[in-house]
Amino acid sequence: MRIQSRHPASAPRIEPREIERADAVIEVLAPEGWTDARVEAWLDWADGPLDAEAPLGGGPARYADRVAKAGLSDGLFGDAADADAFREALLATMLSGIASPAVAPAAARRLPDIGEIEFKRVAESHLARWRSAKLAVRAAARLDTALAQVGDAVQRCHGDAKACADPSKNSALGRAARKARDLGADDRMILDAIALAGVPRTGLIEADATAPAPLVASASRQGVAAVDEAASFAAQVGWETSALVLALSPEDAEALTRGAPVRAAIDVTAFQHDDAFDTAGFNQVVGLWVTALEIERGERPAEIGLAGVGDWLLIQGLSAAGEAGRDAASALWALTVGAALSASAETAAVLGADPGFAQERQTVLRGLAERRVRAAALRSPLASEAAAALAVAHGLARKHGLRSSRLVAAFADAETALRLGGKPLGHAGAAAPVSTAQTADGLLVPTFSAAAHVCLNEAGADFDVARRHAMGHGSLADAPTIDHMVLQARGFTAHEIEQAEDALRHAAGLRAAFAPAVIGAGFLSDVLGVPADALANPEFDTLAFAGFSETEIETAERHALGARRLSDCEGLEGELRALFAAVETPVLADRLAMIEAVETFTCLAAPAVLDLPFDARPADAARLQAAAARAGVRALRLNRAAPPVGFSLSLPEAETEAPKPVRAEPVIAETPPAPVKERIVERVVERVVERGGRARRKLPDRRKGYIQKAAVGGHKVYLHTGEYEDGEVGEIFIDMHKEGAAFRSLMNNFAIAISIGLQYGVPLDEFVDAYVFTKFEPAGPVTGNDSIRSATSILDYIFRELGVSYLNRDDLANADPGEFNADGLGRGEGAPDGEIEAEPLPASKFISKGFSRGAAPDNLVFLPFGGRRDEQPRAAGASGDVCPACGDLALSRKGGLVVCDSCGTQADTSRGESDAG
Repeated sequence: MRIQSRHPASAPRIEPREIERADAVIEVLAPEGWTDARVEAWLDWADGPLDAEAPLGGGPARYADRVAKAGLSDGLFGDAADADAFREALLATMLSGIASPAVAPAAARRLPDIGEIEFKRVAESHLARWRSAKLAVRAAARLDTALAQVGDAVQRCHGDAKACADPSKNSALGRAARKARDLGADDRMILDAIALAGVPRTGLIEADATAPAPLVASASRQGVAAVDEAASFAAQVGWETSALVLALSPEDAEALTRGAPVRAAIDVTAFQHDDAFDTAGFNQVVGLWVTALEIERGERPAEIGLAGVGDWLLIQGLSAAGEAGRDAASALWALTVGAALSASAETAAVLGADPGFAQERQTVLRGLAERRVRAAALRSPLASEAAAALAVAHGLARKHGLRSSRLVAAFADAETALRLGGKPLGHAGAAAPVSTAQTADGLLVPTFSAAAHVCLNEAGADFDVARRHAMGHGSLADAPTIDHMVLQARGFTAHEIEQAEDALRHAAGLRAAFAPAVIGAGFLSDVLGVPADALANPEFDTLAFAGFSETEIETAERHALGARRLSDCEGLEGELRALFAAVETPVLADRLAMIEAVETFTCLAAPAVLDLPFDARPADAARLQAAAARAGVRALRLNRAAPPVGFSLSLPEAETEAPKPVRAEPVIAETPPAPVKERIVERVVERVVERGGRARRKLPDRRKGYIQKAAVGGHKVYLHTGEYEDGEVGEIFIDMHKEGAAFRSLMNNFAIAISIGLQYGVPLDEFVDAYVFTKFEPAGPVTGNDSIRSATSILDYIFRELGVSYLNRDDLANADPGEFNADGLGRGEGAPDGEIEAEPLPASKFISKGFSRGAAPDNLVFLPFGGRRDEQPRAAGASGDVCPACGDLALSRKGGLVVCDSCGTQADTSRGESDAG
């Protein structure tokens, strides 16, 4: 078999290129003008290590060399010179971007016909496994996170290693372990997570476990079109999994499950020169790649497809919406079938026909004859050449047989399309008229696709008008609603406007050009007054905050960045706008008609992908499936879109949280309190707080709090708290005395983080449990605090103090617990229990005169009412009791009654006395 050395395009200029990959920046040789994405697609495809001295990492050269050597070994080439000519021609088509190998799809599983009884049972079994895998992934992800938190709780603990690994002693570990148990982990798994704390974790289940396996089932066209019971159930399976292909004939179902084929694709736009199509060059490249596939495939099937058919039609002013466009595409695919089967027959002449060809010989030959007749009837310049190519293939197949009788298929493959410069594969795939191009410095800028550029020029359209409509003016200088003067009037300076203008070159939208990362968070907060929490929101809209309406933003964006389409450009004629509309937003009926026209000639059915919105119902899927069957497609697959990012159902509000018990306030009286007896300490062991949303609870502008000065290990620390009206702490400030700037700044920002957490509803006891017993310097004795005498770190001291003061956590006070009594005044230095009575102190010791604006008189004293409860109730009428009605210390006993001498209130105490006695 002799290979001609001529190929339709000369090899492009090769230049060095730096490609930034995930792990490194590499230098490779690549064709001039190719984008980085296109080069990377070839590098990803390359088999073997990257060769910096060979174009595209050496992958194309290795592929061509391997196939040529295999062909020479099989006896397909007469000598080494023919093999070398084949290798050079194959390599040239890859480096010039004309053709590329394609990735083989996964082998599909054949199911029974949907009309058979077994189909429902098999499909339900598949659905059950798929649902189980999907739920298992989600459940495993949650459980894996919970077990990771178990290990984190051990890692965060500082102190004795055994205590840190003991859930009964490490409260954070106990909570994490209980959560893991609730999510399904057994105690051995929890114990293993504790033992493996700090060791890198391996996921519990593969990330792609929910990907459904491809399924193929045959179906009756009439039943699918009529939406019978079997078709409705098949639509439900396809709606749920997007993995079921319905082949509307048993032969196509069998062909779609032959196994993973070897594939290649050819860019047809490379053969259109002015008004003529290079038929000879196209036939040669098709034959070249069919020969390569026949050598490579071994026992596997081979398939060849086309890329850029829609772009090829657009260059000629045609689209799928018209009969002329469908005829042109059909003629092109018919020409491909003739060239491909001729090459397969020539290969069979040397290597012998495929053993299976004998069984289907008559069917294949009859099909070729019928295609030749239909091709000759097409109204297209390529019709006669397509009919001639089919006639040649018919004669060669009769003489030599075929190595592959099902070669040509309109398959789709995104990676192959990227290697071919963004030309989509498929029946009539077309790139968007407005695409992107890469500049010399690596920036991606909007531009017209090559096909749209030729189409506009051939139509004599006003190119500048089309460009301004589609890609905008690139600036806000003369925008109708948001120009530079309007921005300056809203507070933007020349610097921020210049930053936004620079970002417009590559921004996805006007809002992205004014994002905080571009404009600067400092400007937005200092000049425009944007709150810090708003800046933290990734969806923050600078222009909306500046007062611009949605209409104003859209109008300015249209002026600066254009409409990114040509279908509504008033500067173009109506027919030209309709042509671009057919490419930009194809109508389903037109697309199905194109598929039916093309598959009249192709050897294999390529499933028509029917897109469904994510919120479609099974009934919608069944109707769409029926429309495709009535249109005449040979196979179809439903593809339901994923929900948008952040999608959530609108659910009714959760039950409101029970009102928090109101914290009792101290009672102010003008006379000293009575002695306080032993108290009962009550403590909340664990609390679950449910909130409807992450709303921030703002502190009052004028707030209460206290300042505690102490020294930990000789290092002074000032703790300043701020409280809500109900006395709950909402912020803290930590100031260190005579420490380094880095340490002081770190503590200040740590306090800010804690404050934000408190204001968003994180319970204080969560912070206390997390940070007490943390160990680092400075640490040691604590002076200046009447309840805490030592701390293992600054954080240990801070959260001990907060726990004691706001949570009644006396267990965190390592001083004499008797000194933290109900009145908070202690017994006096050096005084034993019971020897010194509590002396009244003025209320100004506990109430800020500045906060109360002088409303606290100097003659008020503090009484311990509303504080902690006594262990035993005192008998009514005892010395120093206060009247519950008027608050005066004027109760006296008169027989069985206690009478207030001031207001006359009486109370029967006989029951209380008997109970007390």
